[in-house]
Amino acid sequence: MNTPTRSEANEPLFSLEYGKLLCMGCRPMNRCRFGMRLHRVAEGDAVEGTAWFTPEHEGAGGVVHGGSVMGALDEACGAVPIAAAVLAVTAEMEVKFRRPVPLERELRIRAWPESRDERGHWIVRAEILLPDSDTVLCHARARFVERDPTEHYGRFRQWLDIERCSSADPGVPPVEKLNERTAAC
Repeated sequence: MNTPTRSEANEPLFSLEYGKLLCMGCRPMNRCRFGMRLHRVAEGDAVEGTAWFTPEHEGAGGVVHGGSVMGALDEACGAVPIAAAVLAVTAEMEVKFRRPVPLERELRIRAWPESRDERGHWIVRAEILLPDSDTVLCHARARFVERDPTEHYGRFRQWLDIERCSSADPGVPPVEKLNERTAAC
């Protein structure tokens, strides 16, 4: 099996194959950098699975760095709209740490929708637990906003082009720079 690359035409943004829901950043490696294996739960759009943090995620003292924990919770939350075949991006996320998250140990991770409104706003909850005791180590509540993938990422690339050109020649207004991008940038 070939590992998908970012440049393949008509490639789906996310893939749920063999128990792995991989974002574009992880797909070239064919594994989640947080060691997560998520699958959709039968009821609703919830997801659950496992996570395994390696020593590269250590903050100090054998404990996972908070940023890595937050990244894993964000991935789990983002998998909920994806399980419903919807692209939604993180608008905000609140994380509460209850206990240190250990390295090199299988952990349970789960996420579920709390609500979804007519504007395409999702409130999603997630938690990381010790599998043997169901002790909650941390939990998150996040708001996601539905986006059309082509339009959303197209606008992002256009904004990056404007920023890139703005830093190249500060004397020219950004819109003019974007229009002249092929010649000037």
